[in-house]
Amino acid sequence: MKNEIAKELLKNVEEFYQKYNKLDEETTTLIISENKWSLKQIVGHLIDSTSNNHQRFIRFQIDKSLNFPDYNRDEWLNIVDYNKICFFELVSLFKYFNILISKIIENIDEKSLGKKWEINWSDSRKSITFSGLIEHYLAHIKEHFKHFEDRLTEIKNGNCI
Repeated sequence: MKNEIAKELLKNVEEFYQKYNKLDEETTTLIISENKWSLKQIVGHLIDSTSNNHQRFIRFQIDKSLNFPDYNRDEWLNIVDYNKICFFELVSLFKYFNILISKIIENIDEKSLGKKWEINWSDSRKSITFSGLIEHYLAHIKEHFKHFEDRLTEIKNGNCI
């Protein structure tokens, strides 16, 4: 399971990178409405997710008790201000950070895959296994790749403020 996820992660990230790494700054910075992220912000959110999950994927294997800080995506986006960063640098960071993540996934000790984390998720307490978290990570990336493609279509169709 873990090797298939690592390979699929690399394949999806590389395809995304090849398809979009040459997008221009104007297009990727454009905010089409107050409640919709720019393309840079979508990639920035994915970098934040990668960063948070990097910690989780390591700590799941070494810590006896799991307690990760909450992730407030809007605060993270505001603090970093991804729209001020070169898009090529963002997609490159995302690509190379996920190469590292894929290596971590490949090297996971199989015995830790069933370990559980109790998490507050959408105002309820839930439990997720390490293997479930890895699967969720890949699904989350795919979901935001679709989000990115939909936003790019909106921009190209002139659906702006």
